[in-house]
Amino acid sequence: MHRLRPTLMLLILLAAGLLTVNGAGQPPKEEKKYASMPWHLIDTWWDIGAETPFESLAVEVTISDDVPSSVNLYISPIGLGHLSKTPFYGGIQTQSDGNTKKDTKLRTLGPGFLFSMWGERSLDAIRPSDGGFLQSSGHEGDFVSVRRPYAWKKGKYTYRLTRMDQEMIDGKPYTWVGAFVYSHEKDENVFVGALRFKGEKLVLDRKVANFVEIYGRLRPVADIPKVTVTFGPPVVNGKPAPNPSAEAIYPKGVPDYAEAAAKDGSLVITVGTPVEGREKRRVKLIEAKKMTPEK
Repeated sequence: MHRLRPTLMLLILLAAGLLTVNGAGQPPKEEKKYASMPWHLIDTWWDIGAETPFESLAVEVTISDDVPSSVNLYISPIGLGHLSKTPFYGGIQTQSDGNTKKDTKLRTLGPGFLFSMWGERSLDAIRPSDGGFLQSSGHEGDFVSVRRPYAWKKGKYTYRLTRMDQEMIDGKPYTWVGAFVYSHEKDENVFVGALRFKGEKLVLDRKVANFVEIYGRLRPVADIPKVTVTFGPPVVNGKPAPNPSAEAIYPKGVPDYAEAAAKDGSLVITVGTPVEGREKRRVKLIEAKKMTPEK
C-alpha cells in the first residue's frame, strides 16, 4: 500500500473537518469563548407586583424584519411563567419540530408557534390544534408541548394564554390552558394548542419573562440576525398590569449581541450588533412607581 504524502494527508484532514488551522481537533478560537447552545442573548423579567388568579395572560411582540428560516431564532413573549407553581413558556420560532400521537417520529416543521409546560410527560395532557403537532420529552427535563406550523413574517403579534375547560381525574381537578397567537397584519387568530395544568383555581406568579435565543447547532456569531424585537408589558386577565417593573439580564458565556431599552412602557431589544465592554449583566429598565397611600 502506498503511503500518502504528508501534505496530501493534511489537506484530507482539513477537508474532513478533523483538523483545523488552530490545531488538531480544536474548534476555532471564537467558538471557544462561548457556552454550548442554546444561547440566550437576553432575558427580560417583568414583575407585576403580586400573584394573581389566572384567566388569561397576553404579551404583544413586534418583529422589525423577516428572519430567514436557516437561522434558528426563538422569540419568546412568555419566556417563563408559573401557574400554581407549574412552569411554562411559549413563543415564535424560525424552525420548530414535533410529531403526532399516531406518528411519534420527530419531524422538522419550519417556522411556527409553540407552548410548553414542564413537569409532565403524559400525552393525555396535550391537546394539539387541528393540523398541529406535539412533543413529549425528557431531554431538557420532563415537558410536554404543542407546536403549530405558521409562516410568520415581520410585524406585530399578540401571544395569549387563556383558561379553558376543566376535568376531574381520580378525584383531582385539572385545567386546560390554550395558547393563541393573533397576527395584527392579517387580522388572524391562530390556535396553537392546549396543555392540561394541575389544579382548579390557577394562580399566575408575579414574575414573567421574555427572551431572545439562538438555538440548534453551533453557528458563527456573524449569523446572528439583525432584528429589533419589542415586547409590550404583560396584560393579565384582559387588563394591563397596573404598575409593573422590568429588568434585563444578559447571560454570561454567550455573544453580547443584544441590547434592551425601555420605551413607552415596552422593552425594545436590538439584536445582531455587538455590544463592546458590557459591565452590567443585570440592568433595571422600568421602575415600579411608588404608590402614595390613600388617606
